[in-house]
Amino acid sequence: MITPDPALRIEPSRGWQTVDLHELWQHRDLLFYLVWRDIRVSYSNTGLGVFWVLLQPLSTAIIITFVLGLFAKVPTGGLPYPVLVLSGLVPWMYFQNAVATACSSMVANSYLLSKVYFPRLIIPVVPLLVGLVDAGVLLTALLGVALVFRLSLAWTWLFLPVALLAAAGLALGAGLWLSALNVQFRDVGRLVPVLLQIGLYASPIFYPVSLVPANWRWLYDLNPVVGLVEAMRWAVFSFERFPLGAFSWTCLAAVLLIVTGAFVFRHMEENAADVV
Repeated sequence: MITPDPALRIEPSRGWQTVDLHELWQHRDLLFYLVWRDIRVSYSNTGLGVFWVLLQPLSTAIIITFVLGLFAKVPTGGLPYPVLVLSGLVPWMYFQNAVATACSSMVANSYLLSKVYFPRLIIPVVPLLVGLVDAGVLLTALLGVALVFRLSLAWTWLFLPVALLAAAGLALGAGLWLSALNVQFRDVGRLVPVLLQIGLYASPIFYPVSLVPANWRWLYDLNPVVGLVEAMRWAVFSFERFPLGAFSWTCLAAVLLIVTGAFVFRHMEENAADVV
């Protein structure tokens, strides 16, 4: 006589539990499908395709170059200002878009939460992976502009994917926190664009970090995006000194945000489908 298999009961996580990496691996096909779906939606039925990815950063760089580079004459130490701006915009725009999309991802995909079971952590991870495609296009454009301004090829350019990976880690940690909080408090979704706008000017995107007064640098460097942008510029311009302290803090902040954000996100899963 064949004994039937016991019924499998699926229950939400309770308490402060760690992330089940094995369960995430089992649902990797769903993750890849959702990533491919969003990439296809972004690029389908568009006549200009990849050009739309380049339009915002390039237009921003051109306008800022005229306003701050030519009119205000922001000192750059002899560095080409358009490359300086683009090297800050590439990691920032990836971080900004990934965090903003991840924050609203749980609410935007509420129809999935109530219909089928899967690890909810997949949802805020999707925009981070989708954004890497656009970031790769922007990174290629940055190197092209650098060659136009006669910056020579250097081995430090190989570090650019590492800096982009650090940006992905930072965005993942922030996205986990914000997506979890936005499920319970919808005010978070309205607050995030304001915080990102402040972060744009509180980070060395349109100016070199050397303009920050020395007595304020300790406070300024607490912004983890500073180390991210400095590492990106070190790779592009092949500076002699690597920003070890600032970039180490960026990596540490990313790890702390990911670990704590994962715990908060898992705790939120208990009633996510009911709240959204």
